[in-house]
Amino acid sequence: MDLRGLFKEESSVSAAERVLARIPEVGVAPLVNALRRSADADRAVANIDRWLAAGGGSPVRSEALARDPALRYRLVTLVAASQAIGDMFVQNPEMALMLADSDEMSKPVEASEIIEEGRRILSDAGSFSHALDRLRFLKQKKVVGIVWHDLNASWQPEQVWRALSELADGILRLTAELVWSEIGSGELPVAVIALGKHGSRELNYSSDIDLQFVARDDIDDLDTCAQFCERFMRAVSGRMGRGALYRVDTRLRPMGSAGPVIQRLSAALAYYRNYADPWEIQMLIRARTCAGSDEVGTKFTEAVSSEVYKGARSDLFLDGLVEAKRRYEREIQSRQETERNVKLGRGGIRDVEFIVQLLQLLSGKRYPEVRGLGTLPSTAALEKVGILTEREAGVLSSGYRLLRQVEHRIQLLHDLQSHMLPADPRGQQVLAALVGASSWKRLRAEIRRIRFLIRSILEARIPKLAVPSEESTRVIDSLGMNPDSSEAATVRKLLTMMEDSGEVAKEIEASGRMRERVDLIASRAPRVVSEIAFHSELWDVAFSEEVEHEGADEVDPGTALAERLASIGEDWESEFAGELRRLWTAACLKFAWHGDLERASEYLDKISSRALLLALDRLGGQDIDVIALGRLGSRDLLLPSDWDVAFVVRDPAQTQRAERIGEELLKLTRRLAVSSAYFPLDTRLRPEGSAGLVVRSLAAVETYGWQAMEPWERLAYTRARSLRGWQETDSTLRSVVYGALWSEEAEQQIDHLRARVHRERARPNELHRNLKLGPGFSMDVEWLVGASKLHLSLSDVPTMTTCVELRALAERQVINVYERDELSAAYQLYGSLRNALWLLEMDSDAVLPENPDRLAKLAHFLSYDGPNQLLSAVERYKSTVIEVYDRLKRGRAAC
Repeated sequence: MDLRGLFKEESSVSAAERVLARIPEVGVAPLVNALRRSADADRAVANIDRWLAAGGGSPVRSEALARDPALRYRLVTLVAASQAIGDMFVQNPEMALMLADSDEMSKPVEASEIIEEGRRILSDAGSFSHALDRLRFLKQKKVVGIVWHDLNASWQPEQVWRALSELADGILRLTAELVWSEIGSGELPVAVIALGKHGSRELNYSSDIDLQFVARDDIDDLDTCAQFCERFMRAVSGRMGRGALYRVDTRLRPMGSAGPVIQRLSAALAYYRNYADPWEIQMLIRARTCAGSDEVGTKFTEAVSSEVYKGARSDLFLDGLVEAKRRYEREIQSRQETERNVKLGRGGIRDVEFIVQLLQLLSGKRYPEVRGLGTLPSTAALEKVGILTEREAGVLSSGYRLLRQVEHRIQLLHDLQSHMLPADPRGQQVLAALVGASSWKRLRAEIRRIRFLIRSILEARIPKLAVPSEESTRVIDSLGMNPDSSEAATVRKLLTMMEDSGEVAKEIEASGRMRERVDLIASRAPRVVSEIAFHSELWDVAFSEEVEHEGADEVDPGTALAERLASIGEDWESEFAGELRRLWTAACLKFAWHGDLERASEYLDKISSRALLLALDRLGGQDIDVIALGRLGSRDLLLPSDWDVAFVVRDPAQTQRAERIGEELLKLTRRLAVSSAYFPLDTRLRPEGSAGLVVRSLAAVETYGWQAMEPWERLAYTRARSLRGWQETDSTLRSVVYGALWSEEAEQQIDHLRARVHRERARPNELHRNLKLGPGFSMDVEWLVGASKLHLSLSDVPTMTTCVELRALAERQVINVYERDELSAAYQLYGSLRNALWLLEMDSDAVLPENPDRLAKLAHFLSYDGPNQLLSAVERYKSTVIEVYDRLKRGRAAC
């Protein structure tokens, strides 16, 4: 077997030959295939070679590697990604064998479970050092499982951070108990306070553990407490045969390194009330008890909470926070790390945390629900109460996930606290593979894009942190734009993002056609600017004549996608992501150009339907059908729409295999998201929602439909259709949706659900402007169509666009012709508004703005004579929808 094409290093070929010689023949080809698919075949084979040879070798290991597919796949994946784990398996060869135990690997990581298991294994430890060694073994074992779920994408990133934090909590509590049992008696009077990422339960693989120690006020012997702290820190951070448990950093305590390692509760609180710098108050947002006395810890965190969440702050306080941030930004810049440092560089992890924590400080008094949470939950809470806009929250959340994933992969390799993107080509290629990107070029582009968006939000919120740019003035002048306009800001953003902005500016100035297209993008599609700027292959799409093609001249995007993939071999994901990104950008610019909602929805439907089936086929799921739901099902897709789907297989015997393929498709979805590819898959409408199987047999769907399907699910499934056009699928769907009578009880449940949606999913001040969920808007049109079909058992009406189904209801005299036309016009206007809101990057793609200038921009986009005419049309349609909705509901109740 020729192995040279698989590896980059000659030494790896020798290592592979040794490995293959040690294992039975049956495992040779599968192992080579696993290495070929790994992120770093050279690192993987070197570590496996060392593991097989460790301790003189073992036939048990060789047999397991050859014959156990789960162990082989997990082992190769782990040791390709992490040299630290490779070293761990060499030190503890038998630990790797647990990779074959799916039950052990699937156990959730919770502090209570860690403590219980830890106490059990410590119960017969022969000495203090032996006990510490066992704790290190316990931590190593649990980290292996966490890393596997992370690399396998079976856990979301925030689940990984939470698991690492739970593990740290358990280990630290066990260590505190162990140390106190050596030097004290009774209950430990010291609270160990977690700060930083540990405090917010967002630990990295190689985070320092930021700790603070607080003692009870009535404690007389503070020296013994200080002795506990010193021994505790040595027990945690001291290096033994299995390394340290964690690196401990206590410099965030009062007075930093110059202050005492422990203070009584009252002394610590007095410091924060009277002497703390603004950044120290900000730091306390994430404070919580992680070990020691919960009573003391609770008193501390509750007391400092009132200091943290005072509400309005002085300019001096806020300037102190901004200046502290400026200081470390200047330091990063002086070290020339701004671009490579994903944590501290501009638009990096720290920028997201800074925005979120500042808003928590300022709004936590009025809105207690935003207090003391991790970054992602806090972002969601701030968006829910209206402090962050929907768009800001989306950018910050998705950006934080991506940058933390990148940071994790960097740290995994050697278990070092690094935040630097690799400078060498091989390191870049490995990082891209570990993150799930198709190439380093595309990962780098996506990192730069998301960092720019994050920084833009920060500077918009805190202008003092903005760095003025001299670029783009000539281009703005050549376009005749007001320098203070949002369009001019978009042009500045475009040129600031681009690495060769000077050359691009010259091209725009020299070409009238390019100026026209830049004007179109700046005034009608600023949403695509970050995509165009950071994905150079999209420049041709943005400035091509294709955007202006009439419908008859338009190339079918689904066919183009299929033809492109037909010529690609194993590396299809990269091309798939690139083509999806290209087609989505074209869809955005086409709508910006022609404003035709029906054409835009048809174009998006062709992309989505073909993309889903092509992806399934590539993964071996030719026998899996896609049930299209929601706007995908009714062919009413908008630019911001998700693809709501469920998956089915004909043969029940194939369910287990199909489920594996479904899981692979979900992983592919996450990988495509890293590449900013258009693949917004959402499977939450499947039977039993997120808790249910990804793929079910048609028979199982039918059983679920008759036994467990709720009225709201039947309503949702009135828009369902088979993407493969399978008659069996459509027949099964009609059976479960229309097989039972639509009862008065079902009608009441839908009424209650509608009220709940209005109450819980839309902000009160936005409900009557919410184009998606508000009364008289899109949801009401969709529900009145679906409820009418259910009430009349219109199983013969195929799933078509909402406007076509409104015509079908008119033909059956459920509604009159006037109502048909008004409801259709309303639905199309709401969809066009949502597309426009999306392209114009307004605060939400579903809520009409109140700002007159923004309303004027929307009106101009849709060719209305000003905002008053637009609002008048919206109000008229809204009233008609409510009137028809209520009339049909009364009519159903009277039957």
